[in-house]
Amino acid sequence: MRSILLISILLLSLSVKAQHKDLNKLFVKGKFEQIIEKGMPKLKQSPDDAVLNMLVGRAHIALRNYETAILFLKKAYNNEVAPLSVKSWSLAELGTAYYHTGETKLGVESLIKAMEMKATRNCSRFAHNQMMRFQENDYFQKWDIQETEHIRFHFQDESVIENLENYKNKHEEAYQNINKFFKANLSKKIDLFVWKDREEAYDLFERRLGFANSERKIINVWYKQTEGYEICRILSDVAIKPTKITKLINEGICVYFDQSVRNKINEARRVLPKGEFYLLELWESPTRYERDLSYPIGAAFIDFLIRKEGKAKIKELLKNQTIENAKVIYPDFMELVKVFEAMLKS
Repeated sequence: MRSILLISILLLSLSVKAQHKDLNKLFVKGKFEQIIEKGMPKLKQSPDDAVLNMLVGRAHIALRNYETAILFLKKAYNNEVAPLSVKSWSLAELGTAYYHTGETKLGVESLIKAMEMKATRNCSRFAHNQMMRFQENDYFQKWDIQETEHIRFHFQDESVIENLENYKNKHEEAYQNINKFFKANLSKKIDLFVWKDREEAYDLFERRLGFANSERKIINVWYKQTEGYEICRILSDVAIKPTKITKLINEGICVYFDQSVRNKINEARRVLPKGEFYLLELWESPTRYERDLSYPIGAAFIDFLIRKEGKAKIKELLKNQTIENAKVIYPDFMELVKVFEAMLKS
């Protein structure tokens, strides 16, 4: 995503020629904080400068300050004497900002208008690609959309779901139950794309369902998948903002919150390999064992830690999911590991 952004910025810098050349150079280098630092004093002197407003607005987009970006991009777009290329790029980025702040309809309208302006080929391509990334392109337009308080459902074919209201309610309840733990404040509703045809999804995305994009708050799942797994992924990423990820902990927390009623320890016991098993080996090397054990054993270990040490420490572990950090959080960590391994084998 960052490489795409830098390429589009480079192409844009050519269209505004030598205006604010120093800021354009900073864009190419990805120095977005410096753009704002140097651009704001210039805006005090020239508050209506369209190019300057656009550049500062785009810097805020790159830093995911979407609400702030809107103020500058609107000013650039509404400038009557701004070059068409500046107006179209500002509108395309406005579409991005609107989408990320929950104004989905306005975001889509802005992106479509930016494409229709045909100011530059690169701007039109950028707007088109954003529509694809947000899954608001023609492919999904025939999908039925229904909403709950926190989720915007997109159904490929809702007829395969036995009780649609129950299906929606369970997902909404999953969101609320999981967020009692994370207390995440999402900028928009989760867009949950519910697929009937897994093969069609694979052909489109070249990956198997389900998966989530925490930046865009988008989930793609098969209609029979558990309610909470991918919702947990987004809420965890937004609330915790993990700096170091390991498979055992990152997948384990999602299985722990998948809203299934299965006993996590018993599920882990079922997949435990015969012979020797060491949790720390699995933690450091997820492919160490023949089967993929990180999901059930990670969930069981998190369940174990919560029962023994409470929920607060789990959040610290989710931030930095390494064994080294676990030893800092849990002073008797190695003893906890021994007890957990003994429980699995009992």
